[in-house]
This record gives sequence, C-alpha cells and structure tokens, in this order.
Amino acid sequence: MDRRHVSYNDARTFLDRCCCRPERMRLLCSTKATRQGGDQLLVTVEVSPGGPLVEVRETSMAEGWTGCRFSPSALWLALSLAATQSQHESYETANTRPRALEFGCGVALAGLTAQAVGFDTTLTDCLEGHLQSLSTHVPTTTALSAGDCCKPTLRVCHLDWLEEEGSKTAAGCHIDRGSPENQGGTDTIGSKPAWPRLGKDEECSFDLVFASDAMYEEHHAVLLPAVTARWLRPGGRWVFTFAIRDADMQLHFVEQLQLQGLISLNDGDLSWETACVRESCSVCQGLLAKGAMLMPNNDGSKGSDELIKQLQEVIKGHEGGGLLLKGQRPERNNLIQSTCQNRGNPR
Repeated sequence: MDRRHVSYNDARTFLDRCCCRPERMRLLCSTKATRQGGDQLLVTVEVSPGGPLVEVRETSMAEGWTGCRFSPSALWLALSLAATQSQHESYETANTRPRALEFGCGVALAGLTAQAVGFDTTLTDCLEGHLQSLSTHVPTTTALSAGDCCKPTLRVCHLDWLEEEGSKTAAGCHIDRGSPENQGGTDTIGSKPAWPRLGKDEECSFDLVFASDAMYEEHHAVLLPAVTARWLRPGGRWVFTFAIRDADMQLHFVEQLQLQGLISLNDGDLSWETACVRESCSVCQGLLAKGAMLMPNNDGSKGSDELIKQLQEVIKGHEGGGLLLKGQRPERNNLIQSTCQNRGNPR
C-alpha cells in the first residue's frame, strides 16, 4: 500500500490555497479514488506543529463510497481540533478525559485527531467499508500493553442517522434510497449486527461532537442536528465543517440547530470561520462596511437575532466555498432538561 506524509506546513499551505480558490472545498484532497476502485493510501498528517501525527487509511470509492478520501473540510476540522486542544493539555487519567464523538467519519481524520490530543473517542459511520477499515485502528484486547490503559480510548460504532432518528424526523425531505448511505432506516435493509452500537445510557453524555463535509442532501440538514441533540451533553461543544454546496440547505441546518436547542446565545456561544481571504472577500468586506462584526463579541454582548442574521448573510455570500461552525449546547433550558431526562440522563 502506498504511503504519503503531509507536514503541518503542507496542510496549512493546502488550506490557504483553498481559501484563495474556495471551490476547492468541494473536492477531495486526493484524486485517486474512482467508482471502480482506486489506489489505497496510508496518509500520515501532522495536525499541529511538532505533532501529533495522525495516520488514516484512505480507501477506494468501491469500498467506502462517500468519505473514501479525506476532504479539505476534514483537514480543516482536524487542524482546528488540534489547535483548540493542544497535545500538552492531554488528560492523564481515564477519570478526567473528555469524550468525543464523530458523525459520518469516513476515514476519520478528525476523529483520530481528537484521540491523539486526549479525548476518549468514538468513530461512527453507517457504511460497512468504513467500519471495516476503521477497525484496524482499534487494538485487540490481546495486543494491549500495560501502558495502554492510561491512553485515550478509541472505538468504532455503527450509527445510521435514518435508523437512529427515524424517517419521520426527515418527513418532507427527498431521500435517495439508491445511495448506499441512505439504505438504513427501513424494515428490510439494515446494518449487520456484528458492529457495536452506542448505548442508550450514553445519550446526552459526550463532551464534544463533530462532523466534516457531512451534508449532501436535504435530510442531512435535519438529521445531523437531531443526532447531535441526542448524544451531546448539556454544556458540551459541537464543531462542523462544510463545503457549502447549497446555501438554502445550510440555512435550514442552522434553523434546525436552533430548534434542537443547540444554539442559545444567552447560555452558550456561536462562532465561525469561512474559507476565503478575508481582506479580498467582497462578502466579508461588505459586512465590515456595514459596520457588522465578522465574529461574535467575546462577552456575548452581540444580540442573538443580529448574530444569526449575520451568519445567514455569511452563508449566502460564501455559497460554493467552506464554513467552519462551532458552538456550545446550553447548560440548561427547558428543551434540554426535558430531552435529556426523557432519555434517562439527568445531566
């Protein structure tokens, strides 16, 4: 199997080039994948200066369908996670380590980065090829050494959003049942029972949830916020990176985040980055000319309605480019308290 190393400088340079040509955010970082097969590739990525190094196994499209190669959005998310949670801040004991959950992980560059910087991490996908490939990252019980008990854990679980939330959640959305990733959530087609699932007692318990480039169809804009609300604890953080293929779909996603109680600027936060060169971006400069701030105030003084309107303008103006969106689930509100208590988690 071919190997490739991507240094931190190479990764940053590549993302800077994507900012100069935002349409690149819609492509894969590697072009070797084909529907008929394609080369497999082991890629080692230095996700922050001096490490850690994260190794991913890229597959062919025949094996992995979507997510067979990592995208610019995945690389962006991985570097952002590494920068936010420095390796030097890693947790030393299992009792204090935070828990991270990646949705629709594909080759799991971001998820493996989360583990590398100290999170007990769960990788989830609904496609058999990805689950099989990702299982090679999980050491068997017999292969564990004495020192492994203090290291952040890694596990791979099957999670199908359609099965998890049911087709009723995405009622009114067109779902292409011919796509392999949309064949769950039916009575006749399901996952193989051999893959572990997240336990009901884990609902509303993860400290961090994230996904990259996980929105291709309109039902994704509804289901991704729904599964986030199911698994993220109150006060937990979420981070998503996207290639903005459809601005209306992205706007609907933000609406769903609000409906699921994942955005409340009175008790939480919201911020974003765009894949552009801000100094020459007509949208960003236009917002500045109108007196708008490109980011929320640190003290949260910016009104929630004003902030959401600004985010809507940013999304519309950057259609065809990329967006990194992150926030914090409020610690307490009526929706969260009811949802998490109904799911058996008093948090």
